[in-house]
Amino acid sequence: MMHEPVSSWAAAHLAPWRLWAGATSTGVAVVLTVVALGSASPTLFGCSAVLSALLLLGSYWVVKPWFVARSETWHRVITFVPMTAYVAAIGLVVMAAFTFLPGQPIVAGLALVMIWVFHVGGGVRQPTSFAYERLRGRLTWTAALQVAAMCCGTVGLVCLIRDLPIPGRYAPAVFATCLSVVVGLVVASSKVFARVRKLATELDDRAQKMERCLDRLSRGAVADRSQLRYAAEDAWDALNRTLSNKVETGFHQYGTFVIPSEMRKALASLVVEAINNPGAPSYRDAIAKLSMLRTACQAKIDTVA
Repeated sequence: MMHEPVSSWAAAHLAPWRLWAGATSTGVAVVLTVVALGSASPTLFGCSAVLSALLLLGSYWVVKPWFVARSETWHRVITFVPMTAYVAAIGLVVMAAFTFLPGQPIVAGLALVMIWVFHVGGGVRQPTSFAYERLRGRLTWTAALQVAAMCCGTVGLVCLIRDLPIPGRYAPAVFATCLSVVVGLVVASSKVFARVRKLATELDDRAQKMERCLDRLSRGAVADRSQLRYAAEDAWDALNRTLSNKVETGFHQYGTFVIPSEMRKALASLVVEAINNPGAPSYRDAIAKLSMLRTACQAKIDTVA
C-alpha cells in the first residue's frame, strides 16, 4: 500500500524546530522573570512581566501542534512532567531546609511546614489524562506524597517547638510533645496506606460485581431482564459511591480523585446505556473500562485492611 505524501503545511506543523523554539521562549521568559524580581524599577518589572507572558503564550502556540502529533507514549510522559517537577522541587526544598540545621531551626522548620501547607492547599494535581492507565500508579503516588508531606510538616513542627524560648524545667514536657507528634505521624501514615489498600480492594470487588451483572444481563433470558437490571443498577450505585472517594484522605475538599469526575460521568453514561441495552457495543466498552479498573487495583488488594 502506498502512503500518501505529507503536505508541506503538515510537515511544518510536525517539525522539531517547534519544540526547540518553545523551549527557548520558555527559557527566555524565566530569565526575564528572574531579572524582574531582582530589579527595583517598576517600569522594568512591568515590561519584563508583559514580555514573559507573551513569550509563554507564543511558546504554547508554537509547541501545541508538535505535542498533539506525538504518540500515546509521548503524551503519557509529557503530561507527567509537572508531577515529576513537583517531586523534584519538594526534594530540593527538603535538602535546603536540612542545610539550616542545627544552626537555624526556625528557618528549616518553616520551610518544611510550608511544604505540608502547599500540599494540603492542592499542590500539583495528578494528571487527568490516561486516567485508567495511570490509576495503578496514582494509588501509589498519592499515598507516598501524602506521607512525605506529613513527614515534612511533622519534622518542621518539631524544629519550631524545640526552638521555642521555654524554660529548662519544661524540657520534659517539650520532649513528650515532640514524641507525641512523631507517634501521631506514624499512626497517620499507617492509616493512609491502609486506606489505599482498602479502597483498592473495594474497587476490585464492586467492579467485578458490576462486570458479572452486565454479563448476566446481556446473556440472560428476556423474562429475567427486569430483575437482572435492578441488580445491575444496585451494583453500579455501589461502585459509583466508591469511585467518588478520594484516594488518600476522607475529606472531599482535599485529596486526589480515583478517576476524574468527567471520566466517572462518562463511565456512568456507558454503564447506564449497557444496562438499558443489553449486548449493545456499550456493554463491551463498559466491560473494558471495568477490567482496567480491576487490573489497576490488583497489586493493592488487601481483604483484611
